[in-house]
Amino acid sequence: MKAFFHDYLYSSVKMLVNQLAISIFGVVLAMAAMAANSNTLTIVVSVFSIIFYLFLIYTMTWEIGAKDRVSVDIGKKAYRPHTGVLIALVANIPNFVIAILYSIGYSSMGEKAWAGSMNAVLTTVSALSEGMYRGLLTVWTIGEVPVFRFWWSYFLIILPCLVTAWIAYFAGFKNFRLVAEYFNKKPDQGKKK
Repeated sequence: MKAFFHDYLYSSVKMLVNQLAISIFGVVLAMAAMAANSNTLTIVVSVFSIIFYLFLIYTMTWEIGAKDRVSVDIGKKAYRPHTGVLIALVANIPNFVIAILYSIGYSSMGEKAWAGSMNAVLTTVSALSEGMYRGLLTVWTIGEVPVFRFWWSYFLIILPCLVTAWIAYFAGFKNFRLVAEYFNKKPDQGKKK
């Protein structure tokens, strides 16, 4: 475990910083779309923010997998296909803390005043740290209640990052590119006659 933190702690922190930056971007876009009273626009900007966030996670973790392939090939490291997920798990520790605390408060919200106050604070903190999902979770309702009011939504929004990091690490390790033909084209040098 010590070797994992030595090798990948910087990557986890970088993933968390990327999340916070995209979160602010996402929440600003979602607030602007909600101010326009357009659910369609809110969904579009939220989905755009989520895709952009997952793209950043994918490219970062793909590069880690590609670098690890070299280390595995020369025998410096053992192959661990779950490395991408572990990096994402460490980066999502604040999200897990928010989800767990919200779940604890959610179960006591009707009975205890502190639970309602704690959940109000956690909802605000979540909007700042997971803002790319905010517009979608606000517009998506179950009955009349927005989904972000349910405890399980805080766990649900962690899953896309974990899955993306797992796939990206594996793809990077195998040097598989989804759009390689678009980015690896060499300029035409001119034809000889």
